[in-house]
Amino acid sequence: MADGGANPVRKLEGQATLLGRTMHAIAYDEVHDEIFVPIPLPQAILAFRGGADGEEVPLRVIQGSQTQLTDPQRLAIDPVHNEIFVPIRTKVLVFPRNGNGNVAPLRVLEGPDGNLRSNALAVDPIRNLIVLHSEREVNGRPHWEFVIFERTAQGRARPLRVIGGPKSMVSDLGGPFVISPTGKIVASMNGNLGEELATQESFVGVWDIQANGDVPPEYTVGGPNGILQMVRGVTLNTKHKEIIVTDKRMNAVLTFSLPEIF
Repeated sequence: MADGGANPVRKLEGQATLLGRTMHAIAYDEVHDEIFVPIPLPQAILAFRGGADGEEVPLRVIQGSQTQLTDPQRLAIDPVHNEIFVPIRTKVLVFPRNGNGNVAPLRVLEGPDGNLRSNALAVDPIRNLIVLHSEREVNGRPHWEFVIFERTAQGRARPLRVIGGPKSMVSDLGGPFVISPTGKIVASMNGNLGEELATQESFVGVWDIQANGDVPPEYTVGGPNGILQMVRGVTLNTKHKEIIVTDKRMNAVLTFSLPEIF
């Protein structure tokens, strides 16, 4: 219920944590009460206690030549099947949730053309699906879309569905996104104008995970010239039926009520 200029309850910081300057994602596993952070420069995945505080060492570190990790920016946790999904642009690496040290992936997804071009994904353990936000070039212009695979897909697997096109409003991704228990993709979008002009197009969109093709979002939060300026991560408070969004330009965390998606 923090509001305004509230002070943090805890801080996880310091040399012993192994946290680096560049961190673009964080994931919380509420089933096992653990926090996961990808660290790009040392090419590692760190796992901490959910209640970690101060200069606390990680519980586990996935790092080394066998991991195939290269510049990991984001990740997603599947606490039901005990797996960690890490997109590394052209591949998705899947590790055991309790993996530690120089461990090889359980499986690797490359997509039908061997080049997924994705740096963010979300897992739906209820429907056994994963959703990737993908960027590719079409007629010399960037084209963004959500690409949906079976959760256990590997190798050069074909997607089940793709959500993208002008009506879909899928655009430059703000940051990590999530899937609600009801099967809604909830993601922050910074539009097609680039980061510097994101203020004009930043919003949070909601798409059904069963959708396919150029379909519009079911709900939007923010919108053209709305309160959001440069959205980043988004997560859900399912107990209170809320969407929580971070905004880089506002330097703030914003909470919206959207019971319809729950």
